[in-house]
Amino acid sequence: MIIRARQEGNTVIFNLEGHLDFETIIQFEETCGKIMSKDTKPRIIVNMEGLRFVGSSGINQFVKVLKALNKATLKPKLVSVSSEFEKILRALETIRNPFEILENETQGFLAFETP
Repeated sequence: MIIRARQEGNTVIFNLEGHLDFETIIQFEETCGKIMSKDTKPRIIVNMEGLRFVGSSGINQFVKVLKALNKATLKPKLVSVSSEFEKILRALETIRNPFEILENETQGFLAFETP
């Protein structure tokens, strides 16, 4: 998996590309951990448009990272999620802490502005 991160103001956008498996998700987990340990926690958008394959061990670890991020005051926004990934994420989310899945990055930015 290739992780491209960019910052726009106080928002970090992760673009995920390629195959998501156990080995590659560790880098994503470490990067997210560093970001969330900062005093000023940024808003996070995870763009999954370029994500093509998820191994079973990779999806479990990925959901674990998303659930950890979801505990933040400003929950991350998942955008450009394929229907296959959305089905998996919906099956693994919790009622108390659902994932916020939006159509595109613009909607992700707007969702942070709208209560």
